[in-house]
Amino acid sequence: MEHGDNLGFTGHFWRGCEPLATDVIQYHKFTKVLAEVAKGRRAADIAADLGINHNSVSTWKHMDQMPKLGHFLKAFTRLGLPPSGNVWLTLEHSHGHATPVGQFIAVPATVTKWIDVEATISQIAPLGTRMADFSRNYLFGFLLGIILGDANKHKQGHAHRHLDLVMSKRYETNQRIGDFATAAARQFGLRMRRLEDRPKPENKPFGFYEWVSQSSPLLDWIFCVCFGLADGQTTTYDTIHMDWAFEAPRDFRVGLLQGIAESDGSVSIASQTVEFWVLPDWDFMIKLLASFGLRGFRNREAVSLVKSQAIESFKIPVFSDHLKTTRYQRLQLMATTRKLDKLERLPETVRLEVIRLAKENLSIPQIIERVAREQKLLISFEAAQRWASKKPKEPNAESEKGSEEDGE
Repeated sequence: MEHGDNLGFTGHFWRGCEPLATDVIQYHKFTKVLAEVAKGRRAADIAADLGINHNSVSTWKHMDQMPKLGHFLKAFTRLGLPPSGNVWLTLEHSHGHATPVGQFIAVPATVTKWIDVEATISQIAPLGTRMADFSRNYLFGFLLGIILGDANKHKQGHAHRHLDLVMSKRYETNQRIGDFATAAARQFGLRMRRLEDRPKPENKPFGFYEWVSQSSPLLDWIFCVCFGLADGQTTTYDTIHMDWAFEAPRDFRVGLLQGIAESDGSVSIASQTVEFWVLPDWDFMIKLLASFGLRGFRNREAVSLVKSQAIESFKIPVFSDHLKTTRYQRLQLMATTRKLDKLERLPETVRLEVIRLAKENLSIPQIIERVAREQKLLISFEAAQRWASKKPKEPNAESEKGSEEDGE
């Protein structure tokens, strides 16, 4: 009653409450109705004078229902001013009228330090019980990594973003990634669930797992503030701005790295390489790896770790050690399998096995992986290629020639 239809309070909320033109018109009508009610006038007379539906006047009068901005004003009278540099954000809006129905948290308009993010996520109450085996920092990092990678961040018109995570059924362990991402999202107040699997398209060898989250302003905040992107940009084509992440605690950075790796990572045992297909965020990925002491470099459209650096990455590990996905298992095999010393000869049993597998038309990478699994020895691509070209009767005759070339 003191401020009338002044909308100054909206500036204390995320994006000024995101009102449509109709929301502002309705709020003006709402304040006029309350002013007339305060004078003691009858609802029917107010409705007739202001050209408003009689039922709307009655419900507004008793605060049973209100326009969208009325709900935000009600929240403001309860919350008060947000901390300096912050605005209030609700985790959920109702469908249709977009009234705030979720928990309110204070969020910074910009993020320059980890402490800004930590202060935000510490306010969020989880859906269900807390995941005691993982720190909040790790779970938020993993969620952000998944959002940067495989998850689609849909935003249509005035609606808020939601996550749509689709994973190939090529590897059964991919289901673990989506289930864990769902659990992580729920730790930050976001409902997320698995949908019915997508069938195999005609031109694809495998079907797909799929998960979807609710729409939430929190996802808009993550996209625009944590990632430093603008509406209309995408993580596929636009570079993120997350320098604050390099100084974040290790558990957050591990979660972020593993979320990205499980989305966009690959392992080649044959070339002893780990790659992250993070177009266009090569510089960000190189710096993130450097925060763990790893030297990555841009190679084509990926960021690569090769040989010693790829093996060193298993100590972190770059792929999730609790999900133990196919990627993790391949990195584990590469990092823990014995290699030949510099001048060590390839054992004859291994040479014969390489020749035999080549006769079965296995590729060189397939041969190297099979030998690693069954012979417990990681051989180089060159050695595998050389012995795969031999005939069964030739190994002994060739054992002296180039025998020192098998080691690395």
